[in-house]
Amino acid sequence: MQIIRTKTSDTVSIEDVLEEIDKFDVIVLGEEHDNEDLHRFYERLVRSLITKQTISLSLEMLEKDQQMVVDEYVNGTISESQFLTSLVHWKNFKTDYLPLVNLAKEKKCRVIAANPPRRYVNLISKKGLLAYRDFSSDALSYLPHAYTLEKYLTSDYKQRLAELFGGDEHASHSSINVNGMILGQATWDQGMADAISQERFKTGKKMIHLNGRFHSDRNGGVVTRLREMGHSVLVFSGFQKGRESGGDFIKIADFVILTNDR
Repeated sequence: MQIIRTKTSDTVSIEDVLEEIDKFDVIVLGEEHDNEDLHRFYERLVRSLITKQTISLSLEMLEKDQQMVVDEYVNGTISESQFLTSLVHWKNFKTDYLPLVNLAKEKKCRVIAANPPRRYVNLISKKGLLAYRDFSSDALSYLPHAYTLEKYLTSDYKQRLAELFGGDEHASHSSINVNGMILGQATWDQGMADAISQERFKTGKKMIHLNGRFHSDRNGGVVTRLREMGHSVLVFSGFQKGRESGGDFIKIADFVILTNDR
């Protein structure tokens, strides 16, 4: 495991990282969802932070309409088994994300279910902004305002999304709506940014947010939107050694975490 401060290309310690974190409102941890070494590092980092101060933890892995269930678990109203059976969660949630939720629970920190519900984002991906006409007032409460989706969508990020959704991975889906998929991604990004910003302004607590690294690498969607909303943001990205060119590290994030081959 190696931690690199990309501005200087120096290898640093977790203590150096914690000192830098003190200067920022929002800390974004970008991950590869199947990287177990990185999960353990981020768990260690959050544990170090949470012992120093009260934070709020925001997770891409939980959807906004699950917030009541999350609150009930963190507040001790329901058991862990009741919590897990009440959620539609990722297959690795119990091993890789529940430890963070339990850490926040132990330290009496808020856990924010940051992502808009997938069922609504899927509809936006298919129908574009016209989908907003189909949503109830309750559904809209879980979604970002429609005008924000394109307003904060940078040309660089849009181009990278077009390459992603129009690339070989999706080539077999001839009917794919690339522009719709881009709007869907923008919905994820703005939805998460809204959740983080609302909690930050409401409580004044430092925000720790965990998401897939495409959302935050290279000043990606979540990061751009948070900065436009007035937050100071420190960005981490973690991946296997050799996955990215060292010359690109400074473009990717403020700190890069290199893990061993899996």
